[in-house]
Amino acid sequence: MSTIKSTAPRQPARPIRIIATGSYVPAHCVTSQQIDQRTGQAFGTTQQITGIQQRYFAGEETSSQMAAKAAIDALRRADLKASDLDLIVSACAIMEQPIPTQSVLIQQHLGLAGTGTATLDLNATCLSFLSAFDTVSYLVASGRYQRALIVSSEIPSRGLDWNTPEICGNFGDGAAAVIIEQAGETTSAILGAHFETYCEGAQLNELQSGGTGRDIHKDLSHFLDGAVFKMNGPASYKLATKLYPKFLKKSLTLCGCDLNGLDLVIPHQASVEALDRLVRLTRAAPEKVVNIIKDYGNQISVSIPMALHHAIVSDKLHRGDTALLTGTAAGLSLGAMVVRY
Repeated sequence: MSTIKSTAPRQPARPIRIIATGSYVPAHCVTSQQIDQRTGQAFGTTQQITGIQQRYFAGEETSSQMAAKAAIDALRRADLKASDLDLIVSACAIMEQPIPTQSVLIQQHLGLAGTGTATLDLNATCLSFLSAFDTVSYLVASGRYQRALIVSSEIPSRGLDWNTPEICGNFGDGAAAVIIEQAGETTSAILGAHFETYCEGAQLNELQSGGTGRDIHKDLSHFLDGAVFKMNGPASYKLATKLYPKFLKKSLTLCGCDLNGLDLVIPHQASVEALDRLVRLTRAAPEKVVNIIKDYGNQISVSIPMALHHAIVSDKLHRGDTALLTGTAAGLSLGAMVVRY
């Protein structure tokens, strides 16, 4: 357990404990060679461009079904029943359907009909889990809710443009869940969190259909075109690279710590290049940065809780350790949270 160096000003710590985490990935594992074959590229091209060896794609399963399976895994690890939850939060970028919200469908799959368990959806694209964790922690710390489930589930494979191999080879499907409660007598806590958004990046990553922006009754082809994810990767990376160093410094100050006080860095798995840059920026030993992208791809909102889950089950993160959870998202948004696990 590392000693945290205090710096002012800092946020007051929130006594929150992560009880357990869980995960789920579809059975269908897709190698980069299979992506090459589908996109008509020479074998080895996708892995050379993305650095990713494999990812998982959903079959007939839905996003809420995957979320429920990740939640059940977390409940099993915590030795809890679904009825022990009093809040279910769906934190994802691309919901299964707009109405009703995905958290309602997750409640249904967990067999909680008739219980009245509260549900909530929160969308901050790739930072959805981190934003939900931050927001819901106040509700739990205040005693409004005793035990909350936060679950992210994404199926980006259904919205990929297969004419852009450099994009479609970067993403994977999956779900990850985290159960939190008040820390009680333990030292577990959220030491602080910070978020910033720069709307000059608003058009760099878009999925425009599914809301009211494109009218399916006026122009079906326009609606269908907007149902495919579009990303300006180089511009997004350039803007994030420009903003992130100053953002990270401010975030750590608000959390009352410095880079030397971190036991582990758990980042959004945006790309191999982004993870390599984070290692250089934080000057952290590579083994202190959780890196699972080569086996899972970019799972959007699932990336951070999936990486957190892997850190816990692989015994990289121990009780009392301090970890930085951080990433960027469409918007362009940046987020960081320091937790004492």
